[in-house]
Amino acid sequence: MINYAAIICLFLILIVNAISIYVVNRLGKLYSIYSVWALGASMLSITANIVIACTTYSGVVMACESMYYIFIAYEFFMFYKLFTSYIYPSNETKTVEYILRGLLVVDTALLIFNMFTGFVFSVHVIDGKPVRFLDLGIFVENHEPAYFHYVVCLIISLTFMVPSIIRIVTSKGIYKIRYIAIVALFGGLEAILGVNFYLDFPVPVVLFLNTLMIILNYYIMSYYVPEKIKVGTMEESLKRQSSGLVAYDNDGNLALVNEITFELLNIPADDLDALKAKIDELLEKRDGRNKIYDRWIEEIKGKDLGTKYIQIDGGVLRDRRGNKIGGFYSMSDHTAEQNAIISEHYKLTHDELTGLYNKEGFYEAVKETLKKEPRSDYMLICTNVRDFKIINDLFGFDKGNEIIQKIAALINTGTYQKDVTARIVADQFAILTAKDRYDAADMSKQLAEVSKLIASSYYSMTIHCGIYNITNPEMEVSLMCDRANMAISTICDEPGNTIVTYDDKMMSDILHDRQVANQLEQAIDKNQFVIFLQPQVTSLGEVIGAEALVRWDDPKRGILTPGVFIDILEKTGCLYKLDLHVWELAARQLAAWKGTPFERLNISVNISPKDFYYLDVFKEFTGLVNKYDISPSKLKLEITETALMIEPTRQLTLIGKLNNFGFDFEIDDFGTGYSSLSLLKDMPAEILKIDMEFLHETENEQRSKKILESIISLAHELKMKVITEGVEYEHQVKSLRELGCDIFQGYYYSKPLPVSEFEEKYRDHVNK
Repeated sequence: MINYAAIICLFLILIVNAISIYVVNRLGKLYSIYSVWALGASMLSITANIVIACTTYSGVVMACESMYYIFIAYEFFMFYKLFTSYIYPSNETKTVEYILRGLLVVDTALLIFNMFTGFVFSVHVIDGKPVRFLDLGIFVENHEPAYFHYVVCLIISLTFMVPSIIRIVTSKGIYKIRYIAIVALFGGLEAILGVNFYLDFPVPVVLFLNTLMIILNYYIMSYYVPEKIKVGTMEESLKRQSSGLVAYDNDGNLALVNEITFELLNIPADDLDALKAKIDELLEKRDGRNKIYDRWIEEIKGKDLGTKYIQIDGGVLRDRRGNKIGGFYSMSDHTAEQNAIISEHYKLTHDELTGLYNKEGFYEAVKETLKKEPRSDYMLICTNVRDFKIINDLFGFDKGNEIIQKIAALINTGTYQKDVTARIVADQFAILTAKDRYDAADMSKQLAEVSKLIASSYYSMTIHCGIYNITNPEMEVSLMCDRANMAISTICDEPGNTIVTYDDKMMSDILHDRQVANQLEQAIDKNQFVIFLQPQVTSLGEVIGAEALVRWDDPKRGILTPGVFIDILEKTGCLYKLDLHVWELAARQLAAWKGTPFERLNISVNISPKDFYYLDVFKEFTGLVNKYDISPSKLKLEITETALMIEPTRQLTLIGKLNNFGFDFEIDDFGTGYSSLSLLKDMPAEILKIDMEFLHETENEQRSKKILESIISLAHELKMKVITEGVEYEHQVKSLRELGCDIFQGYYYSKPLPVSEFEEKYRDHVNK
């Protein structure tokens, strides 16, 4: 009798197999072909049993039962192929595979032969209702050759079961899972078949369990085990990598974290609560729940190891469908790189000698301070050591650097310790401070302390300060410094430490000076500057030369004396242009006198201290002599003591070169400088000009007379002639003659005259 329930179950199992083949084939996982073949063999065995369930012909039943046995053996072989391909290299099992194929061929031949002889097993069709619910209505009687089939299946099982068990023992870590899964799966299948050998389950039950084992095997081999290995490998990799990693879900709960993360964030190991609090803080601060990607440097304060700088990359995580599933933060230690950047930035923004800000760093720091606190109660102080270059010349660069460092230390440890302080350039310092912290008395005290750093009888260090009260925090810092320095520029050469506060009048005065300076430059270009000559007369009344004094012949205002414009030219740095023009006029006049009664006269011109900075003095004077074909001895060069105070060695070398070329030098304003006697010793001068201050009446007239007498006597001993300038009265001339003065210059003889008037007046009085 046909058991329709068994047939329906078999058809359902067949459908499950077919669907499984389709799914497995579409997924296309590694080695899935062997799972497909195993399922195919299972389908053929199911089909054979469906035929058995639908017929009572013993010959058909015998053939289908034999095919069932054959397909089961091939299903075992497909399991073998799957496991060995998954675990072993392909060439490692070739010999075993050939043996198994040979056994399968023999087993298949015996089972096909059994269809006709019943040699291996025999089948009896049972009449009537099946004894059990899913029985197919047949009874199979195994003969002794049937055990060959079971032995073949057992051998196939052992060829990978035994090596897999060995691998379980020898493998470590996550890779044990692979072999445990294999042994568990096939061990389960063997157990089912073993139990069935004695209990004889209904065939549909055995086939269903068989299909289930194949599907379960595919899942474990293709998904479960690889996923376990992947997760395990990833976890171990995360533990060992130097970068931290945190993954969190949409609610901010931690999903994944590695050990290095705790170390990077200075959180105690495994303190997940502290880590979650830190992640929540980052999410809040960086708006991490909404940003697709973010990168920044997080500063992590440490107790013992100092500050760490951690680069954090974070962003949103999405699944394959684009749904947001959480986020991540990866972290790497950039402390070394950040410290290098900070160090480089420090070098770029700080002065190497003092450790204070340099100009660029000061501008940046002031701008940042005023941006954070855009108040109008700040002031900017700039300082300048007057003639600091003299310190280097007199005491050496080491002493100069020492002074700079001590000034910086006083600034940085005094009232302004908490303020923005800088060494702008050379001897110039700057301070940004709040007005309520500024104390004029304290500032004066500090300046006095700095001045004491140089203790010398012939040099006194003087510091000038300019203050700018900030009214517009958005103004460029450089312009603020300009205004403070503008205040300093109004101090000029005033002695002693001086503090001046900028006001708008200074700006208008400077603009006026600039305007005048521009006019002066135009006047030079238009030859509006002319020379007046003041005669130099011997004790016998003969004119031997003249001093060239400049005048501005303004078309609108007439003749202007130097008092109107010299100071402006000095402040604006244009005086050297006028000096150069006067030298040229004097050389041109000497050339014009050739062949006239004035041919034997000389003309004296002044060299100001700044000329040595802006001009190649040797080149200019030798060039004029060659250009106008005049004797260099006719163009007398007047130089003051102060002009030689800066870089005296260099200046004296230059003067020596000019003297060797043929120029005669006059020491002007003798007696007003710091080292007059030293100058007489070192400078190759032919004439000494005594300053007119000695001629002024004083309470110590006898002393002045004695000093004059000594100077004149000393000059004569040094083979130098003496000119006394500023002579205004007859008794002065008489007294100077008695003292031995050689040449006189002053209003007693003549005020400075235009060249034409000079020539007219002294045509008959020149030294012939």
